[in-house]
Amino acid sequence: MKLVKARFEKTEFGGQMVETVKAIDFYLEEKSHTSQWQEPEKYKRLSKDIDRLFAQFEIFKLAVKQFYGVEYHFTRTDDYFGCCTNDGEDFLFRFEREKKSGKGLLKKLEKFEELEAVANKADEAYQAEPENAELEAAFDKAYKEEFEAMEELLNSITTYTNGEIDTETSKKMLFTHREELKQILEKAMD
Repeated sequence: MKLVKARFEKTEFGGQMVETVKAIDFYLEEKSHTSQWQEPEKYKRLSKDIDRLFAQFEIFKLAVKQFYGVEYHFTRTDDYFGCCTNDGEDFLFRFEREKKSGKGLLKKLEKFEELEAVANKADEAYQAEPENAELEAAFDKAYKEEFEAMEELLNSITTYTNGEIDTETSKKMLFTHREELKQILEKAMD
């Protein structure tokens, strides 16, 4: 049987194999940020989940080899993850990782600042007329958007620094040392 890669992922079997590979990558990443000594239960659970997923993957791998005569292996680098042949030349599927970039973080900071300004204006308008339900709704909406942008920024900083700067530290920097934070992000763009 001939393997048509473009259609393979759209089949139920192919879709499940793709989801298994994505889950393996996700759990390996999660495990890399979990301390075996500080969070032993979580570490054990992640290890068991990864073992289970690799067992599932082995079944998919054997089935693909049986039906199509090609053996694919799980592969994972800093730039991508997926399934490829032993020589790394032929990919069944491959997913590029989002590049960690100070530029992306700087854009998220700018978006947050814009939404922060909108929320501040909405707050001033609402404070001037606290009985106005429309102004209250506008403030609630603006504040929610500002908060979501802030959470996205803080989580991105934590991810970008591989946990070296946690969300609490980045939050403090955002509100007390914003210019310093901008300088750090601008340097990261280089």
